[in-house]
Amino acid sequence: MHLSFRLLLGARSLLAALAATAPGLAAQALPQTTAERTNYAATSTNAEVGAFLDSLELAGAPIAVSEMGTTALGKPIYFVITSDPTVTSPGEAVASGKLVVYLQANIHGGEVEGKEAVLAVLRELAGPRRELLQTLVVLVAPDYNPDGNDAFGSQAVNRSEQNGPALVGQRADGKNLDLNRDYFKAEAPETRASLARVYTTWDPALMVDLHTTDGTLHGYQLTYAPPLDPNGPSGPTAFVRDRMLPALRKTLQDRYHEPIFDYGNVEIPQAPQGWDTYAPLGWYGTNYVGLRGRMAILSEAYSHADFKTRVQVTHDFLVEILNYAARHGEEIRRLEREADRQTALEGAGAGPRPSLAVAYKLASRGVEPVQLEVMQQVRTYRLPVRDRFVDSLTRPLPAGYFLPAGGSDVVALLRLHGIQVQRFAAEWTDTVEVLTGTDLKWGTGEFQGHRLLEVTGTWARAAHRVPAGSYFVSTAQPLGRLVFALLEPEGFGLARWGAFSAGVTSGLEFPVWRALRAPRAPSRFLP
Repeated sequence: MHLSFRLLLGARSLLAALAATAPGLAAQALPQTTAERTNYAATSTNAEVGAFLDSLELAGAPIAVSEMGTTALGKPIYFVITSDPTVTSPGEAVASGKLVVYLQANIHGGEVEGKEAVLAVLRELAGPRRELLQTLVVLVAPDYNPDGNDAFGSQAVNRSEQNGPALVGQRADGKNLDLNRDYFKAEAPETRASLARVYTTWDPALMVDLHTTDGTLHGYQLTYAPPLDPNGPSGPTAFVRDRMLPALRKTLQDRYHEPIFDYGNVEIPQAPQGWDTYAPLGWYGTNYVGLRGRMAILSEAYSHADFKTRVQVTHDFLVEILNYAARHGEEIRRLEREADRQTALEGAGAGPRPSLAVAYKLASRGVEPVQLEVMQQVRTYRLPVRDRFVDSLTRPLPAGYFLPAGGSDVVALLRLHGIQVQRFAAEWTDTVEVLTGTDLKWGTGEFQGHRLLEVTGTWARAAHRVPAGSYFVSTAQPLGRLVFALLEPEGFGLARWGAFSAGVTSGLEFPVWRALRAPRAPSRFLP
């Protein structure tokens, strides 16, 4: 054994003993974030994030550090599991009975306070907030977009509406993709890693996505939103929107004197007509999680506040989210179990199948006071708070979808999402719903490397032969609402990204058919 390795083991043992026996001394050995060390003049590189996590492990923190995956430019995406006693696998988490919470920072590389705040929270979970780990398993991706994070440039160029630090990264990842528009198509290595390593394995009950807003000038240090796609199971989202977030808002005001409010923007600050939230599409992370039947919170620190203030309010918001989740763990678990059960039953036709949205419109919860900054003064306006969406065009949830034998790429993507898929071993004939007289309208410009496709047509029932080798994707599964969101041709799912467009022209049947009932042909579930 090399001397340096023995010294490292000795240091690890000593610091672990200090952490167990002398919390004050252990705290002195715990690391500072880059923001803290530089008096909030700088933010961490991905390498500094890794060094911080290594220091926590050396100090005996109850964490396991690994890599979620690797970026397009070869950088590690650090992934932290923290619990007490230490948990290192989803099976151990289930056996522990603890609630799993996933905290994700820096999906947009220049929005940096979430990264610094979540590192500070990890340090505190090793010390004064360690009791939270008796009831929670906390998963953390402190720097979800290392390529964007490390593309440092002037804040005036990379984040022109942001109040420091002087050097920050860029929004996109190493493939020039906006990772918060990638959750359906999953083209980025970061997205694919999170689907495989987090969502389909750990299945976190609550996800928190940390951002910085650069929209309307307002009077809040942080704004927030629940999942917004109304197609998600209603129970988990309603809990976050109507109970959890209002309680957190009150706590942040009463305990920390930090004003926070629902995320929104106004079109004309001098004559505001309403406080409007962002799009409900499942391409966004928190909306995606809602479609999975789980709870999620979007956190948007106010970009015009100084860097230290943004880090502090994000930290405090995270701490209170964890406190709330720990207190309400049993209720959160009950709601997610009920969401899974109800979704599978409705897909199986055990009750009325719902009509779900393929187009949306904003809805208001009522008129409330909203603080806006106009002419460098914060003023209060009474405005409709349009914080949710309802459907403007619906389609009934089918029993499932038939996909052609040549759709293996789409099928592989569905499996990455954790969706069950069957493949027919023999031909099957049944009455199905087909989209006829299709009208394909391609976007005039590129978005995320794609020309988006709008599909319309007329649904008709017809007897069709489904060849052997074709696929069936049932909605009678816990992810049945996500199946609808991804596969309904007229919606904003995979068809919108051109996934089924090869060889398809306007006027022809669209190659995704809706099932009226589950097929009875011989088939097998794909691994």
